[in-house]
Amino acid sequence: MKPMKKNRFFTFIFSFLPGAAEMYMGFMKNGLSLMCLFFAAFGLLMCVRFDFMMAVIAVIWFWGFFHARNIAGLDDEHFANYEDRYIWEEYLTPGTFDIKSKTLRTVFAAFIILIGLGMAWDYIMDIVIDFIPGDYWDTIYPIFDNIPSLVIGIALIVAGIVLIKGKKKELLAIEQKEEVADGETGKNA
Repeated sequence: MKPMKKNRFFTFIFSFLPGAAEMYMGFMKNGLSLMCLFFAAFGLLMCVRFDFMMAVIAVIWFWGFFHARNIAGLDDEHFANYEDRYIWEEYLTPGTFDIKSKTLRTVFAAFIILIGLGMAWDYIMDIVIDFIPGDYWDTIYPIFDNIPSLVIGIALIVAGIVLIKGKKKELLAIEQKEEVADGETGKNA
């Protein structure tokens, strides 16, 4: 399917669902990846009930709406040259992230495990409610209800620390290479 500009009214209407307008114009990879990103965030909110996901969903929705409007507003030459890529490829230059497939699988597996744990926790909580008297439950409910958020929060903190340490190591390696290169240049002069 060759991408082409289509009816402006329908493009506008479809732009209210992230990815739909892109798909309507023929940019299937772009639209499908944006739509999957939106529904994955929405699904995470529904399964695990993380309040901060509402902000993430709002950002993705606005991003998708204006992304579609910007593509639809391109002049004919730029529209014809617009490449159908996955949404993350559009904003990342090649080589920005050097992620090995094993690492990606591990992160994805951890993400799925966390979602599963959150769903299992909700189920277990529903069962436990029946066995604890109301007065006691009112006292301990806030503690038990916030455990999944606490676990995700700790996981995000650990992931952030790992990313910072990795970036520091990368910067130190670059500095060392530059120092070695400067030292060799000084010897040759």
